[in-house]
Amino acid sequence: MRTRAFLVAVVATFVIAAPVAAGDFRGDDTVTVGADETVDDDLYVGGGNVTIDGTVNGDATIAAGTVTVTGTVNGSLNVAGGTVEVFGDVTGAVRVTAGTVRIGGSVGRDVVLFGGTATIDTAAEVGGDLAGGTGTLTILGTIAGDVLAGSGTIELYGTVNGSVEVGVENLTLTPSAVVGGDVIYTSEREARILEGAQIGGSTERREPEAGPQSAIPDNPVVSYLGLLLGMLVLGFGLLAIRPRLVVGSADVLRRSPLAALGMGVASVIGQFILVVLLVIIGAVASALAGSLGGAFFGAGVVVLLLWLLMLILSAVPVAMAIGRLVLPDASGYLAYLAGAAILCLVLVVTGFVPILGGLLYLLVLIMGMGAFVLYAWRTRHQPYVVAAPAAPPAVATPA
Repeated sequence: MRTRAFLVAVVATFVIAAPVAAGDFRGDDTVTVGADETVDDDLYVGGGNVTIDGTVNGDATIAAGTVTVTGTVNGSLNVAGGTVEVFGDVTGAVRVTAGTVRIGGSVGRDVVLFGGTATIDTAAEVGGDLAGGTGTLTILGTIAGDVLAGSGTIELYGTVNGSVEVGVENLTLTPSAVVGGDVIYTSEREARILEGAQIGGSTERREPEAGPQSAIPDNPVVSYLGLLLGMLVLGFGLLAIRPRLVVGSADVLRRSPLAALGMGVASVIGQFILVVLLVIIGAVASALAGSLGGAFFGAGVVVLLLWLLMLILSAVPVAMAIGRLVLPDASGYLAYLAGAAILCLVLVVTGFVPILGGLLYLLVLIMGMGAFVLYAWRTRHQPYVVAAPAAPPAVATPA
């Protein structure tokens, strides 16, 4: 089972990373596909607010703060954002990572969700399975397949034609709930199955396993998609607001990988020492003058937050560097998409070996941070110029 899932992830990577010559690439603060507009290619969008009211005859891959789909996507929809609402029709699969997700239209295949709050509206019809991980999941519509999810709270009001197999803290089946198959849930608490709820198969509660969980993901495809969509949120967002930073730091990493590694190690150690010194000085200053000590503590918190922010974003230049190597002539968004797809695949694969996976992830973070620092150092006086590709050699013509 895991081998088959892994092979699916590999195939998905090459599909996502492959250059699409006729693809439609858009990036702006606000991007809209109007109600009378038809996109006859795969659509790639990075921006602040994205709205699709028209028709996309292909896959749509979007990273934005707010995404609203009221039109039709004749393909799959891949979204990473803050708030995502899908009220239109999608003939393929829907894969979303967001803080708030709402599905209100028809989906031809599976729905994979990662988010804080997810709702499948009453009018929603999902043709495949519903899978993913959320804080709260509310199902009001119809799921043709199974529900395979992990969540803090799951409330089922609608219909699941297949089975429900979930890991959950609180599971509620309301009087209107209908499950065609089994209900199997892993939880420390008994589910609330209210009178009137219909279950076609058996009901089983399983105790959560004690002790640490395995570092090997149970479903590599889910892990891969979740990591990829998260990378797209970071990368497309940073490309939209600071494209020179992303491209420049990636170019620094490609040209000077060892220097970036060394600078990354030095910056991590240096920032740690700086935070410790600020805390110590703050403690001493507090004993002498309370307000002065508070200033040093505040500075330490600011440095620590900046350090954490750089760590979070440090995978972006690594993915962009990979993308530039694979697709040197592609646009920034497409190159980053290819690099992120490949990097996520490598991280998921090495995750099967706990020590190797952890070391590789640490290496990515350190090299990415080093690339940021080197870029900032080299642009302190003048803008950084990305190296242009070498010109092809001249071909001698016969006399």
